[in-house]
Amino acid sequence: MKDGGKVSQEFDATVTHYLKSWGLREFHDEASYYEWQRATLSTQSLQVLQSLVEQRQGGENEEADIQFYDLLATSPLLSVLYSQRFDYFRQIGLLLSPRLSSAEHVLDFGCGVGILTCFFAEQHPNVQFVGIDRSARSIEIAQGEAKKRHLSNVQFSVSQDLGISPGNFYDCILSTQALLQSEREPGLPSRSWQTFERGNDLSRQEKLENLTGLNRRFEFLLSALSPAGRMMCVEKTWNLGRRIFFQRALCARNLFLVCDPVPCSYCELGESIIDGPLYEVSRGLVPEPYAWKEAPYYEEGETLYRCVGVLAERMSRAFDSSEHQEVIRGQHVTYGPWTFRFGVWEEALAWGLCETDSGLRGLLLGSEKERNLILQLLEKVRHLADGEFEEFLQSCWGNLREVFQNDSMLGYENHRPSAEGIYVALPRKNIQQESTFADGHGREMHIEVGTTNMIRYLYWANTHDQRQLVLVDTNGAEMLNEYYQECLREAQPPS
Repeated sequence: MKDGGKVSQEFDATVTHYLKSWGLREFHDEASYYEWQRATLSTQSLQVLQSLVEQRQGGENEEADIQFYDLLATSPLLSVLYSQRFDYFRQIGLLLSPRLSSAEHVLDFGCGVGILTCFFAEQHPNVQFVGIDRSARSIEIAQGEAKKRHLSNVQFSVSQDLGISPGNFYDCILSTQALLQSEREPGLPSRSWQTFERGNDLSRQEKLENLTGLNRRFEFLLSALSPAGRMMCVEKTWNLGRRIFFQRALCARNLFLVCDPVPCSYCELGESIIDGPLYEVSRGLVPEPYAWKEAPYYEEGETLYRCVGVLAERMSRAFDSSEHQEVIRGQHVTYGPWTFRFGVWEEALAWGLCETDSGLRGLLLGSEKERNLILQLLEKVRHLADGEFEEFLQSCWGNLREVFQNDSMLGYENHRPSAEGIYVALPRKNIQQESTFADGHGREMHIEVGTTNMIRYLYWANTHDQRQLVLVDTNGAEMLNEYYQECLREAQPPS
């Protein structure tokens, strides 16, 4: 295990050093990046770039898309713009490179300026790589980099005509955010706002494949893939509607899952992003192929929400009747006596409340699924020394001494698909206002506000997997009603 960790760290360092050799810089916050961007790029360059960003319409305007990537392949735009994606390149490199060791001929579809293609060629000198892209300027840069790095096992070419293919030549094809170009296309809608399930409307699937150009790209790639070849795809398909649409396109072409899809996590200027997932599929028969799953992903801890101060105290009053309560107590040299309580409320919400005699309060609130996670924190608190206790408070709630609290803050908020499970589990819901309507973009939308025991809630759902659940105590009723009206104004199409 330790050896594996050491190898992983060394490989991470290798990828990082390689990316810096392209002139890319790593940034951990937006402020320092944009300060560098403004100092490096002229006002005119930024204006031209912004104009092309607006014209390309999220990849839907093919001509503007090519012009956009042609521009990105010029100096100094290349190093500045691609530096935003430093960690993306690192994580995709770490994820894909080990999977290429058994390949012989690899096609990198939509290779751009060849950042990853050249890296893979360096790491696997016995494998032959070909990178293709629509941007002629990007290919020029890629060819120059391959020559500069003395890579004899990689070639690059412009490919705008997807009708030409070498005929079942490649035993491995890569595509990283190049197959599903239409970034704003939400994919297949669910049957209703009350479910994540999709129907089996083949005509709608086919229409979407034509609209996004996915069918044309798949036709080209499959004509180039050997009979037993593999494809590895990392596309912007984290949204469930896009993921199901993309998976069904793969399945319909008799491609079998070699492993469970792997989520791709990376940071972009300090913001954590979950993308992908990585699909590794085979054209040949797989003895025990993995099943295609159409349920939302759930990550442990994703439903946890933290509130502090007066709001934490008010919200916790609703849970006084919780079953399965556990309490531990301790003494801290600075905070004085403290109490950490845990409970599960109405089989819907798990909670943990930390209080000190000096007046500090922090509440953790999540779905019933998080009961074990909060219990683990409870067990951790049992054995904390004085110095560790303060560190624990900081890790859970930040600096409680500096918290500014007002009545407009929320007791709980969840924007993930997991919000649906909590909403369904809320006991004895009393709906006060609700509205269900079509929003003008092919989505059925539902918004409601109501009460459940001593808690007020707002729930927002649509057929493209948007879910939002907000919980407040009784003091927040007026604020929540105002938010409900604001949501309606935002969501309803103009009459």
